[in-house]
Amino acid sequence: MLKATFEGQNRWVYVALTAVLLATVLVYASSLAFGFIWDDPLWFGHALGKAWWQTLLPNADFQFYRPLTMLYFWLFMRPDGTFAIEAAHGFQLAFHLLNVALAFAISRRLGLGRGAAVAVAALFAFYPMAYQAVAWAAPQQPLTAVWQNAAWLSYFWARPLPPNTPPCQSRWGLIASFVFFILALTTQESSVTVAVVPLLYELLLRRSVPGGWSIGGWIRPYAWALVYPLLAVGYVLVWLAVPRKAGITGAFFDGRNLAYVLQGIAFPLFGRPQGYAPDAVWNEWVVAAMGVAAVAALLALATWRGRGRVALFGLAWALAAVLPMLVGLGFAYVALAARLLYAPALGICLLWGCALWPRTEERRWLQVGSVLAVGLILLQSVWLLRQFEGVWQQGTAHLRTAVVALDERGDGRYLFLNFPDRFAPTRPPYPVGYWGLTLAPVVVELADFQRAWTGGQVESLSQAMPWLDQAERENGAYQVDMRGVIIQPDELAVLAGEVDGVYVSRYGVDGRWQLDYAGRLEPGAADCQFAHIGADICLHEAQVTETADGYAVTLVWSTAVPLPPHLTIFAHLGRPGQPPVAQADGDTWRGALPLANWPPGALILEQRTLPRPAQENLTLQVGVYNWVDGQRVGEVEVSR
Repeated sequence: MLKATFEGQNRWVYVALTAVLLATVLVYASSLAFGFIWDDPLWFGHALGKAWWQTLLPNADFQFYRPLTMLYFWLFMRPDGTFAIEAAHGFQLAFHLLNVALAFAISRRLGLGRGAAVAVAALFAFYPMAYQAVAWAAPQQPLTAVWQNAAWLSYFWARPLPPNTPPCQSRWGLIASFVFFILALTTQESSVTVAVVPLLYELLLRRSVPGGWSIGGWIRPYAWALVYPLLAVGYVLVWLAVPRKAGITGAFFDGRNLAYVLQGIAFPLFGRPQGYAPDAVWNEWVVAAMGVAAVAALLALATWRGRGRVALFGLAWALAAVLPMLVGLGFAYVALAARLLYAPALGICLLWGCALWPRTEERRWLQVGSVLAVGLILLQSVWLLRQFEGVWQQGTAHLRTAVVALDERGDGRYLFLNFPDRFAPTRPPYPVGYWGLTLAPVVVELADFQRAWTGGQVESLSQAMPWLDQAERENGAYQVDMRGVIIQPDELAVLAGEVDGVYVSRYGVDGRWQLDYAGRLEPGAADCQFAHIGADICLHEAQVTETADGYAVTLVWSTAVPLPPHLTIFAHLGRPGQPPVAQADGDTWRGALPLANWPPGALILEQRTLPRPAQENLTLQVGVYNWVDGQRVGEVEVSR
């Protein structure tokens, strides 16, 4: 089929399409290391403990009936119950690449020239709002689109456009198309609304007039196209009949959803790689009005270029694909789900490609200007994709660090403070919707990511102390929502006695995040044999370990009595009598546990980090001081 599509074309088409595919790999390559995110452990977990055929049965604990989706997740399950998540990311990228190739093939079957077809494929490859669907392993949109696009290409092959009329019906092409569409339905039920695509193809693109004035004469040309709505209705009846968990679908209409969709259709008009300032975000109705005007202008331009029917077909295809977003989902869900725009993306790109790509007989300045416009859109799209990549790398690296840390610590229960739930750029790239990442929602324990990823069996607990690094977050590049309820230092001291260690997510002024091991509590303080700090504080142990970036300082403290407020700890690296070269001052546990909240009679283990300075022969001084008046309570020199 694809070979026939390329017949008689110049060699540069192969080169151009190959370049688009390679560039797509480069843009999305980093996603192969993103691992589990969001609620992945819950989605993949539906396949645990099941034989392959059991995944095809209805699941009362799942809000949808998607048998092929469940089977697909099952394929990545290892014998030990973990999942090959890196391979799942690889397949997600492969599906997108296959859809890019199918976009080219479909464009050619619709009668577009080779240049316009490459333009459509490139626009689809770098469609900015596809990033979530491709970079995240759980969404089924790329795989569903493969089945749908294969179904439509098979149908277009079986019933080609004029001048090959009357249509040469190919039995095997139609059978393949029906099979692919059934696969799409059983992968994701949203395929129901695009069942009208073959009918749109017959209505909008076929110029032959139905024969005769009889009812049969009018219906006969559309008979095969009507099979798809019948298949869709059949699947809907099955979908409604099987037991499912009450989910998020329903009958809604929210004008913000319309603005979100129109923003996705007129995507170059609204995308800003540098982001929108908080006081400069456009109103939803302004976005909707501008989107409608842009669509009208694109249809007019495509019609002037002789591609009006194909452009209208692309728009109708896109609207059919977004129908579930407009009437079946609330804005609270749609605003988080840019992946839903993957389904209409090819129709959207057909609209833009038909409108912007020049005809060969146009004047040279029009051709140059049109090609330049497509190039600028592609440049903007790649720039936006890079922005999304930076956001996702930030969070996924942080989550991967947590998984590695839990593996290193082994069995036990660990407390995480200020771990991000979700986060978004303070300057959103589009005016409508949420353009951040739901990294680790509170419905999923952090230990579940480790369990699904590496097989660990630890337990986790998440709480928040938002005053830590508050200024850094408020002035940083991201708005961060953190996991867990807010706790006070005295509550932390109690919780710490129930866990085997405490981790703190720190947010720096440079925009970087870091997950630090803070320490733990151990009951029963031993005799003070290392150093007394003042009358009531004992430093039991001080160890300095060299790391790749500097030094890790582990300190063990205790007190027999409650300590007064305003005391804190310093750790200075330098020479006696001179200002410190490097320091790590502040309360214990990376600032989370003030000394006034130390539980008497317990060992407080903490860890601090010092950078490695260029100077040699430095010593480490550790002590306690009053941060109000600057008076030192005591100090001790620690050998490195």
